[in-house]
Amino acid sequence: MSPDPYGLRRVVRPLGVLPQQAEVIDPLLPLGDDELLIDVEHLNIDAASFRQLAGEASGDVQRIAAMVREIVKARGKMQNPVTGSGGMLIGRVAAVGAQHPAFKELHVGDRIATLVSLTLTPMM
Repeated sequence: MSPDPYGLRRVVRPLGVLPQQAEVIDPLLPLGDDELLIDVEHLNIDAASFRQLAGEASGDVQRIAAMVREIVKARGKMQNPVTGSGGMLIGRVAAVGAQHPAFKELHVGDRIATLVSLTLTPMM
């Protein structure tokens, strides 16, 4: 698979935008040579998004979790449709794309924290 450093192949809607601006991305495509598959341990939802979700759920933790799951299911990423924001994640490397030189030091099982927003990170 040819490298796709911007993740454009994952954009479902609207076409022609970067994954962060997209309303929906496809997290089910096969792992690209320049991608990582991560087993998520924790989501760190950004403060604006968390406040909005918590307010809408009247602080009910189970409802907040369900709302996050619904957003991810609908969008293929964690991008709060009200605030436009996401957060970051902590997890472990489950698979490493074959071609990216930056991945030489990563191994399956390594614990990582993403430094990119969940608004552009494919999730399911």
